[in-house]
Amino acid sequence: MRKIKFFILLLPLISLIGCNFDVARYANFKDSPSKTYYTNEILEKLSNKEEFSLDVFDTNLYKYYSVSSEDLNILNNFLTSLDDEAFSKEFTTKSKEKFRLIIKFSDSKYIIKIYDKENAKLSPWDGNYSEDIINMKDVPTHYNLYDFCDYIEHKKVEQN
Repeated sequence: MRKIKFFILLLPLISLIGCNFDVARYANFKDSPSKTYYTNEILEKLSNKEEFSLDVFDTNLYKYYSVSSEDLNILNNFLTSLDDEAFSKEFTTKSKEKFRLIIKFSDSKYIIKIYDKENAKLSPWDGNYSEDIINMKDVPTHYNLYDFCDYIEHKKVEQN
């Protein structure tokens, strides 16, 4: 009887030897190859004339607003207006994210988290690398995504 109890206790211990309790890999975001990694991916898709749609999500109201086809050019205008100095490795703002601009291509989704008139982060829906951190301070006012999202929100409210 002792040998059976010993064997029953020993069996789970032996079976757990091969287990590796390493930290989950999907939670570890690697440094991206460049500060503009995801921005370049989107610009490449836009240059290939891939179809896409935009949705604005207001994080305070938890409402989605679809962007009409006449306003889709904001994405290309915004991304091409950015220079190398607009990208950073560190994110310093303490403000809460106000809007999310969701970019949907046929094979992928991207999110631009917009915190205020100067700070945003760009990442895919399920990316492996750290987000592109964007400073919109030097972006022309008519290409600023915070103002654009505010415009879309008020445009939809006025239509209803």
